Amino acid sequence: MSQFIKFLIVFVIGVLILIVFFRSSDGPGSIRISGSTTLKPFIKKAVDEYNKKRDLEIIISAPGSMSGIDSLITGECDIAMSSARILSDQSMRAENEGVLLKSFLLGYDVIVPIVNRENPVVNISLDQLKDLYQGKIRNWSELGGNNAEIKIVIRKKNSGTYCAFCRIVSPAEKILSRAVVSSSSMLAYIAENVNAAGYISSSYLNPEVKPLIVEGVNIFGKENQSNDHPIKRPLYLYVDKNKFNGPVKSFILFVILNEQIKSLFAESGFYPSAAE
Repeated sequence: MSQFIKFLIVFVIGVLILIVFFRSSDGPGSIRISGSTTLKPFIKKAVDEYNKKRDLEIIISAPGSMSGIDSLITGECDIAMSSARILSDQSMRAENEGVLLKSFLLGYDVIVPIVNRENPVVNISLDQLKDLYQGKIRNWSELGGNNAEIKIVIRKKNSGTYCAFCRIVSPAEKILSRAVVSSSSMLAYIAENVNAAGYISSSYLNPEVKPLIVEGVNIFGKENQSNDHPIKRPLYLYVDKNKFNGPVKSFILFVILNEQIKSLFAESGFYPSAAE
């Protein structure tokens, strides 16, 4: 073997060692974010702002909050977006896998019961809402509406909105409900079915559906009405504390501390934490 070939081999090995060293010391060359469909539009805007002065590949997927946390535990993503608190069995699995979950509270969201615009019902109490989803109320006439059977719509179990709604209100009677995969699917179904009842993040509300006033609290009233709304839930970003460095740490701190991102959060229809 000639001296030149030996030199070339040594040179290539040296370059590869340097690449591995710098990659391990600076963190991943990309960030994988997974989870909440509710948070995805806001996080997409935050990524766009973050990358105005950087050129980092950030991949966002939204299979649902619980799926995002599962992916963080298995190492398939670097940041999990969640519109619900982590489940106890997920905490146990993370601990068993040696994953130190760390949460960052972004602020709050309100889950709003929604009906078709043609539905005459305007107000509902939390107890009535619970009875509706437990199958104790099955006809709109029991709520002052038309004499028609209520068609209950829910989100799928991997959804943070589903988990938060079940925790605050009630799980739906399975035999009476229809599950949809996303917020847009929920909106479409309610808009097309005059007797349907569902729920959605207030940030997704559009003129094609009608939000119900719960316990007299109208989210379109005073700005601080969200504090009194009975179906209010926290919004989180989760990371593995063992891997909280490099670009992941940089992005999280940008989202938490940047004043422009805080404004984007409010513009997205969410509410800041009380500390702010």
